[in-house]
Amino acid sequence: MANPNRPSTLRGKLTPSMFFQTSPDLPRIVEIDLDRLTPNPDQPRKWFDDVALQELAASIERHGLIQPIIVKEAEGDTFILVAGERRYRAHKLLGRATIAALITQGNPDEIALIENLQREDLNPIEAAEALAIMMERHHYNQEDLGRTIGKNRVTVNELLRLNTLPQKIREECRTSDILRKSVLIELARLDDESAQLQLWEEIKQGRLATVRAARERKTAQRLSKPRVEKAMQSGQRFILALKSLVNEEPLAETDYQKLRVLYEEMGFALQQLAMDSPPDPSE
Repeated sequence: MANPNRPSTLRGKLTPSMFFQTSPDLPRIVEIDLDRLTPNPDQPRKWFDDVALQELAASIERHGLIQPIIVKEAEGDTFILVAGERRYRAHKLLGRATIAALITQGNPDEIALIENLQREDLNPIEAAEALAIMMERHHYNQEDLGRTIGKNRVTVNELLRLNTLPQKIREECRTSDILRKSVLIELARLDDESAQLQLWEEIKQGRLATVRAARERKTAQRLSKPRVEKAMQSGQRFILALKSLVNEEPLAETDYQKLRVLYEEMGFALQQLAMDSPPDPSE
């Protein structure tokens, strides 16, 4: 349980002058037993990397806890963990019995989301899902939500759009390091789910890594059939023109070399098209 008289791991690091003693509303810092803490059921972060947790635990072991966790008082002398679950888990890995905490009176799910967004600890999918939950729970519109978390309406709209991505993409984003929000937003703007999934596979393979690449591919997909037909028609006209030269006078050497260059460039272009084409599902 909270014990203000217990020696704190923060002793010597926090002094009254740091808080200016100007407001009675400043959060209280206490040392809390880990077994009195309940993880936040509305924690925006859904996945915790084991290696990163081990690294955080090693850092805390060496340097101490730099930033206290944030908790809210609950019934029966217990506390709800509002923000800092990675720090809480790292303390458990170290076998610590207590942890330094700030007691807040604010809304737990809002504080948890804001803290994670400010620290950029959430991947875009986790942030999008947390925003959707807040909107539904508190009946916010996008402008209300933006004011609450300190983001403009455009950013809120873009994040919420990520909830429309196929389930496969959203699930893989939880454990993937391919987390460029801008690329995911481009995917979400596509209306065709099959196109989204195809682009996602290319992103995972490193063949599409930027917003520009995703946007260009989206445009190419929309125009692919007319462009291919036009290219084939041009190729057919070129071949017919070459055939018409067969019975003509021999080509000059310079003209022949130019045709050889064109031939090689066409071969190279065909190789590139073959590399970019999706595999045949029957193979």
